[in-house]
Amino acid sequence: MQPNDEDAKQIAERDRTEVRDARRTLRSIQAHLTQAHLTLGAVRETLNMVEVFHHPSNPTANLNYVTPRQNTAWVSAAQIETGINHLRTFERTPRFMYIEGLYPPQFAKTLRDLNLKLERETPLMVYTRQGVNGQAPPLPEAPVLPDHVRVEAISDLRGVETWWYAYRNAYYDVLTLGVEPLIVSRDLNALQAGVQLDYLLIQHEFPAGVARVSLQGETAHLLALAVIKEARTIPVLNALQSAALRGALDRGANLVFAPGETDDERRLGRSLGFVNFGSVVCYVDPNAAREETHASLEQPILSL
Repeated sequence: MQPNDEDAKQIAERDRTEVRDARRTLRSIQAHLTQAHLTLGAVRETLNMVEVFHHPSNPTANLNYVTPRQNTAWVSAAQIETGINHLRTFERTPRFMYIEGLYPPQFAKTLRDLNLKLERETPLMVYTRQGVNGQAPPLPEAPVLPDHVRVEAISDLRGVETWWYAYRNAYYDVLTLGVEPLIVSRDLNALQAGVQLDYLLIQHEFPAGVARVSLQGETAHLLALAVIKEARTIPVLNALQSAALRGALDRGANLVFAPGETDDERRLGRSLGFVNFGSVVCYVDPNAAREETHASLEQPILSL
């Protein structure tokens, strides 16, 4: 049976609402990453319809890039090229990063026409309190763990030292999303400032895993996990991510985002109430990228 005019209007209005809500969610993720990069010392310059991010001393790709100015619907090739050329003046590799879903599919052709090549595409998953398209997510519950395993929040120097140790220890796999640099320091400033949450998984009284969440207002990012290789199992990862998600919600986050690059990640995310939601896309000048040192590219991507 064909829908009548009234049904068609309702369907069209529902579609517009879903698109508007999706764009609002993606803009919140964009704002979170912007603020995180600025907090890490990147400098932002606005040139017409693009923003140029560059770090005075750190060449990490995720702190040195060009991106569309917020709340823009399109950026011309000429404006993109202006931003790329400005980034070159800081001796940084030309990169253009944006969140797919905020721009039409043909936007990628504009980048390819400028001889930029796709460097990476990082699928995102999101958890929102109000749900997506009217489907509210389940409230995360603490998983049932064996007697010899527990997860606890970190709020002292012991936990910070664990991250420091795990980050530099070959027996741990350090897993990050790759769009917000993981900075491991030996102080409590970030924890005390309320922009970071850490969780420690103890197995037989040994620190087998640690998780980090970054907080920016009402958004949170499951930024990184470090898990000892022998303990890298789905139940362990689920325990860490579940604790991180619950901690972010307890701190007032209405939106939490995480990676969804592999089938394992997506299954784990869906079990916690996450849904697939767009991608962070990065294009690069391939000639300049080949000249980069390996150190400037080191940024492990979360992959189970």
